[in-house]
Amino acid sequence: MLVIATSISGSGRKEHLNNLEEYAKKLGKKVKIYHVGQMLFEHAKKVGVHLTQENILNANPSVISAIRGAVFENILANLPKDRKANDAVIISIHSIFLWKKRFMRAYDRFYLNKLNPDMFVALFNRATDILKVLNSRKQWKPQKLSLHEILLWQNVEVEMTASWAEIDRKPFYVVSILQPTNTLYRLIFEPWVEPVYVCMPMTHLKKKSDQEKVERFVKELEKYFVVFNPLKLDITLGKKFDLASYHHTVNQDLYWLIKQSKKIIAYFPIVVSSPGVINELREAHETNKDVWLIFPSKIKSPFLVYFSSQIFESTNEFFKFLKRYSREKKK
Repeated sequence: MLVIATSISGSGRKEHLNNLEEYAKKLGKKVKIYHVGQMLFEHAKKVGVHLTQENILNANPSVISAIRGAVFENILANLPKDRKANDAVIISIHSIFLWKKRFMRAYDRFYLNKLNPDMFVALFNRATDILKVLNSRKQWKPQKLSLHEILLWQNVEVEMTASWAEIDRKPFYVVSILQPTNTLYRLIFEPWVEPVYVCMPMTHLKKKSDQEKVERFVKELEKYFVVFNPLKLDITLGKKFDLASYHHTVNQDLYWLIKQSKKIIAYFPIVVSSPGVINELREAHETNKDVWLIFPSKIKSPFLVYFSSQIFESTNEFFKFLKRYSREKKK
């Protein structure tokens, strides 16, 4: 398996992929990771080109392109051997930079074609967390990036990576850095496990006991599926209203995460209003996905009923059904 993994600067991609490597090792799988950014500096030093971490994006584009090309030529030369020696090879790159208030391409389509990966993955993180990291780095602090710019940059990164996958007709996933390490592991090594998006009321779910019910539900669900959990995917900027943050949240849930899922499973620990869940049910229903709803009341909104494939009134009822469903799938 050859995977291209992208993200913007400061997202924690390198740490997440290194954690994946260690996690896979414990399960008897060998993973090799090419951190291309690090390799650029190593090659530049080798050939006597002066590049610094703080100013690399000020370098002449032709110089960067030449060094990047040399790095990918080296990767391509070693790839057949690496693929035989490892269960998965991951090439970690950026697709785009936001530098001096404009976007800069960070890839070479020629080498993407040569690599011909089996899967593309775009990793992302909370805008607030990324901004904190970048503002602590000498390279990025002078750029004076805003939270809205981080949201936009992540959006472009994901859409760019998605376009590569569409051109090559290869699987593509958007994965939060905040998801458990085993999410990416299972996408790579257990492709037969269905990815699902679990949704629940969030804005009006105030009690800690109800939130704990959701966490227990998701944990049990992970025994059966790869679960994309919005509680681990939040990109909003806090509790205060922010239009850009709201727009990006809706786009993330409806057009990234539901799109890449085989099913959507909605869980209401209590009867409460949730415009978000209603819209997610409709999006999944109208894109021909199975929609399973757990709602603890015999009285239900006609909209919940209309956009659901199956409805359960308790988690016990649902998991009894899921055990039967899982057994039948294995036959």
